[in-house]
Amino acid sequence: MLVTLNDLKTEPSQYDGHRIVVTGRVQSIEVQQGRRGSEYVMLVLEEESPNPSSTRPTIKVVSFTLPTIQRGHHALVQGTYHVEGKQAGRPFEHFIDAEVILKEKL
Repeated sequence: MLVTLNDLKTEPSQYDGHRIVVTGRVQSIEVQQGRRGSEYVMLVLEEESPNPSSTRPTIKVVSFTLPTIQRGHHALVQGTYHVEGKQAGRPFEHFIDAEVILKEKL
């Protein structure tokens, strides 16, 4: 199901536990360590906005594979959205457990 980051922000419970596809610009990306030492990637995806001065919705994305994208790239993310849950032994709120992260061709 293709949704916008604004959809996730305004009606999170409607998408909780569902597989979704979102697109946006990679605001940040970093490798982190889980509680048991396993590495994962945490990236923050922000929605593109035609108005640069407006506040842009963002979402955290957790991936256990290193994607081939960098900060500033446009990305397509497919995964399961969670209002709250645990990944890598750490609690998170409003995040996507990513299955696929691709660099979007514009």
